[in-house]
Amino acid sequence: MTAASRVLLGILGGVLLRALLLPLPGSTDVLIWKVWSANAARDVTGVYGVGGVPPERRVLHWQGQDMTVDYPPLTLDELAVAGRAYELVSPAFDDTRWLTAFVKLPGLIAEIVLVAALLTWGRRAIGDAAATWTALGFWLNPLVILNGAALGYLDAQMAVPLVLAVVAAWMGRATITGVLVAVAVLTKAQAIFAVPALAVVLFWRAHRVRGLAIASAAGAAMSAALVAPFVVRGAWANLLQAVGRLATHDMLSAQAANVWWIVTWVLRVLDAAPDSGWRAALTQQVRILGISSAEALGYPNPRVVGLVLTAAAIAWACWQLAREVSLARAAAVAGWCAYAYAMLAAQVHENHWYAAVPLFALAAGADRRYRTTFWAITAIAALNLYLFYGLGDGRPPVTLRSWTGVDMTVVLSVVNVGVFTYAARVIAVSTQPPVGAGNF
Repeated sequence: MTAASRVLLGILGGVLLRALLLPLPGSTDVLIWKVWSANAARDVTGVYGVGGVPPERRVLHWQGQDMTVDYPPLTLDELAVAGRAYELVSPAFDDTRWLTAFVKLPGLIAEIVLVAALLTWGRRAIGDAAATWTALGFWLNPLVILNGAALGYLDAQMAVPLVLAVVAAWMGRATITGVLVAVAVLTKAQAIFAVPALAVVLFWRAHRVRGLAIASAAGAAMSAALVAPFVVRGAWANLLQAVGRLATHDMLSAQAANVWWIVTWVLRVLDAAPDSGWRAALTQQVRILGISSAEALGYPNPRVVGLVLTAAAIAWACWQLAREVSLARAAAVAGWCAYAYAMLAAQVHENHWYAAVPLFALAAGADRRYRTTFWAITAIAALNLYLFYGLGDGRPPVTLRSWTGVDMTVVLSVVNVGVFTYAARVIAVSTQPPVGAGNF
């Protein structure tokens, strides 16, 4: 079979899987996207509320559901377009499988954009083998398919611009980098944790301070263009208030298999053991624990501790990147920064591993030394989603978290700590020339 045939077969296989999964109900978040989409389709600049002292916090209504918005504006723009398209099918905006598929479409389009960009422009920019490997590693990735087509999260729209921004930065295209970063951050705010790595790449590849200044100006201009309609409407303060609520969620870990999920388990074991015994306490199914509960026990604020740890990890990774700025290391460090946020910050959700996966796919495509890390993170992130949500509402996981004695999500968290440490070691020692992509 020729290389072109393998690529075509992989693309068609990914298309078939997505076609089968798109109509599935998805995670519990899909209902939120439907409420947002129905309202944004009719009045996108009013979804946060308009004016007021203090700023109005609008409650959106649809099909008996009441929701508020806490995502950046580009997400709402995308859901508004999806909603308007769905109104052509159902003017009454009925809750159907078609609506489920439509609210998942922005993520699918983002996935297609990345694959198309890699197989065209990417082949010229980073080489045929690296671009092809990255495209297939992303398109056929279990985490990407489960996160998007099956469960309906919005992470692809944020991560795809980040991957393209890494390539643009490595090529010294400061303006394009700035625009892509703005698109990523104004889709989902956690994209910001990969930005320091992009700044290091631009510094060395795009005339140092000049490149950073150009990228910053381009990013600011793009951001201004995206928020301008809300400012004109008088909803700027409402937007800031809404997005600011993202930092106030009261959860050590929101079902993410990370350091704080281990802390959650330890605190729940210590709480349950005196009454139920150590065996029952150790093997209990872990539930989310509030940050306020941990503070009430006398522990320091996990938000502050998590941010300090995350900042230190990102600073270390960027220092490592400055020693050797190759495309593979640029992508790997950007991915590791996203990984560090998901591992060390508080309030992280089960889907927040996503950005690390396509970034490490680019690193693995350009240098096969990153492939073990890439596949390990993929497996952990996919299993994290599956253990909590299966294939979505009505299709729970066939595995039981009790199979491992100690909750399987806790075991997964411990394994994840090991993979995170291994990934750091790979980045620290991979300063030699990259090892080529080879076959998928």
